Amino acid sequence: MNTNPLFSQWNYSGSIQPLTMNRLSENSQISLPFRIAELNIGFTKGDFDFKTNSAVEFRWTGGDPKIDFREVYLIWYPNWGEVKLGKQIHAWGAVDGNNPTDNLNPYDFYYMFLPGTDSKIGTLSASVKYYWDQWQLELVALPNHEGNRFPFDEPDFPISQSTEYFDPRDYIKEVPSEIEFGFKLNTTMGNSDFGLSYFSGRDRSFSLGGYFDTGQPTIDFPVILPEFSYRKTTMAGLDFVTFIGDFTLRGEGGYFRTENHFSYDFKNDLDASYLQYAFQIEYMTENDYIFTGQFIGSNILELEGVVYEQGFEEFFTRDIRQDDFQQGMGTPFAMFTDMGMFISASGNYWDNVLEIRVNTFMDLKDKQSMLGGVFSFSPVENWEVDCSISKFIGEEGTQFKEMEDFSHISLGLKYSF
Repeated sequence: MNTNPLFSQWNYSGSIQPLTMNRLSENSQISLPFRIAELNIGFTKGDFDFKTNSAVEFRWTGGDPKIDFREVYLIWYPNWGEVKLGKQIHAWGAVDGNNPTDNLNPYDFYYMFLPGTDSKIGTLSASVKYYWDQWQLELVALPNHEGNRFPFDEPDFPISQSTEYFDPRDYIKEVPSEIEFGFKLNTTMGNSDFGLSYFSGRDRSFSLGGYFDTGQPTIDFPVILPEFSYRKTTMAGLDFVTFIGDFTLRGEGGYFRTENHFSYDFKNDLDASYLQYAFQIEYMTENDYIFTGQFIGSNILELEGVVYEQGFEEFFTRDIRQDDFQQGMGTPFAMFTDMGMFISASGNYWDNVLEIRVNTFMDLKDKQSMLGGVFSFSPVENWEVDCSISKFIGEEGTQFKEMEDFSHISLGLKYSF
């Protein structure tokens, strides 16, 4: 940190963290990108802050380090609130990690199991917060749409999609230029916080919108190819945090309305509404052990329209089925289950030299689950050894069954400065 007489100062922090991932089944290395280094730099002068959050993404096989400026933004603090402008990662919602109402930033699925903003992608945006009495109003505008980052052609990642024969990214309709926007209103009543939010934008995940005729027929019938798009979606959400004795209760829910308004040669004329929700209870003991339970769920409330299906030498329409629709906003875990539960426990020992966290995720509809544990040992200031284990279990036909071979142990050495 460096301070000068003009009441301005620089500050910085960061870490270097090489790590390895190996399969539990055969101890072979899993080669995926990870953030080997992070650096946060800030500058403060008067009522203004300038902040950056950058990382170096690296993989052991092939190397190819890439610098990612995850956030670069300016903050102004007037006497009535704050104004931010630049590339930012926003955090909406009340529960930990799985937030149906937090849709301003897309997700990076390479880091989907990391907590909080570590799994998000920064986007260009402007935000204004206004404070008065027990109320807080935040307005956010995003001039450009950006979708989730999905793994493609990653043989070590089971949710990766191969593009050897077909790459869906080549058939995504161009998103028209338009501003996405949202607002969040918060207030405090007694020992409780309540929030109301709204967002209008495009899905963070693309989905099948219809088919187009290439105009290059074969001998028997025209060549018809699928076409994908980011659907137009609005979300209205509620969240709360309250305290009852040693218990902390958190909850949030989002109502989504989405439509396919693009034109196609053969259009899946499918409009839908759906609900996502999450409830969390925490308990801290006198010894600072923390126990957490979180329930998440989603329901498709309404499906309207028809979808196309390819038959022999022709296309025909049929009635909609539940699996025809893919939720394009909300928590990523909605892609795994309609109803699930997280349970975790954590504790610190020897004056915070050792931290142990254990967790499990259980699908309450299908027989699949995930078990995990994290051990962090810090014998010397600024140095930390991290070891984590993830185990996936699932019956045939479940996504975690496909991820069983991805069960792994990760070992890392972290230096913070």
